[in-house]
Amino acid sequence: MTTEKRRARRIAADEAHAWARNLRLNNPHAKLTLSMASLYVDGDGYCFVSIPTLSDDTELSTQTVRNRLAWLEQIGAIARLPQWIDEYGRRNGECKGKRTSDLIRLMLDVDPDVIEAAARGEFDGVSREVSPMPQTGLNPASETVSPAPALRQPYDSAEGLNSEPEPESSPKSPSRGREGDREDLQESEPADFEPAWQSWPGHQAMRRDLALAEFRLLEPDKQRLCRAAIVPFVEMLKRLKRDAVPNFHLWIRQRRFEEFPSARLPDPPPERRWLGSDELAGLQIASRMASRSPPRLVEDPDRGRGIWSVKPLQADLAAMGRFAGEDPETWLQVELGTAQFAAWRDRLALWLGVEIEAERVWTEPHDPAVHGLPAMHPNFRLRKSKQVLRVPAPWPPHRDGTWSTEEGE
Repeated sequence: MTTEKRRARRIAADEAHAWARNLRLNNPHAKLTLSMASLYVDGDGYCFVSIPTLSDDTELSTQTVRNRLAWLEQIGAIARLPQWIDEYGRRNGECKGKRTSDLIRLMLDVDPDVIEAAARGEFDGVSREVSPMPQTGLNPASETVSPAPALRQPYDSAEGLNSEPEPESSPKSPSRGREGDREDLQESEPADFEPAWQSWPGHQAMRRDLALAEFRLLEPDKQRLCRAAIVPFVEMLKRLKRDAVPNFHLWIRQRRFEEFPSARLPDPPPERRWLGSDELAGLQIASRMASRSPPRLVEDPDRGRGIWSVKPLQADLAAMGRFAGEDPETWLQVELGTAQFAAWRDRLALWLGVEIEAERVWTEPHDPAVHGLPAMHPNFRLRKSKQVLRVPAPWPPHRDGTWSTEEGE
């Protein structure tokens, strides 16, 4: 007698498909969903397939596929294990990373008679034991199994379904919510709803009232996250080359927006304001001090000549307007390395958004006898100069527009 360990049984796709095909579930859509899932089975009887893929295979809506998978789990035909993708792209069942499609286990070892009896509503003791993989995160077994509904009758057993990324506990729909929820809803629309509705692809063919009802049930921070998550959700669909977009109210009800917790709305564009009078004159003087081209002015029929700016009012820049018309050649020269130079340089950089360079000023006249000689000549001498900035006052104005002649006053 050999003591060699027997190789574990391997499940083939044709065996799993034959098992699903031979089950009598009295539920055509559930059976079709199970049969398509069996085509993705691995050697251990597990399937890793997403809701949209099963929807394409069965030509059923994604919501129908969700409902049928929930029902199949209730009767014990399948078991689901939540899965996550970590930062390294590895799939795991340890809640590390971002939720992804559940791992589906086909319960091939369960007696088909037991599954069929549960489908008829005659037996509620279906075993959902999953071996050899751990059961962490498995959906709990329901206390009772409802009989199969008639054809085209919607199922009510899809609450909490995790066959693709979504939270463990979804909020109830308005018709099933807590008593008084509907009465507490404000009549006015939340501020984020209309922008979210307009950005949802295909909203023209969807029911706005249903989406609004679901949106109102969200807390204000969740409403904002819902709106912000639309952009990355649509980008994800494009990357996956999927054209099917769920109804907006179902997407909200299932809290799919929580798959994108880091989504943020872009900052609103700053408001423009007209720059004229003293502040414009100060900007022109600052450009001259930094040896920059003056700003290009535009003609406005109501405001005259000026420019548009998105910066807030700068009182210190407006204070510079007092020097309009002065000749820069008469201004002070502050040398590089002094505190005055640094103060003016920093203020000009703040006003203009550019780095300021010093100007070279010669401190002695040019003498060809010594300055014009080759550098290797024994009589050659460098012409003296200094790096300066021409400024109209010893110190720049304070931020509130007041002036001082003393540093730090």
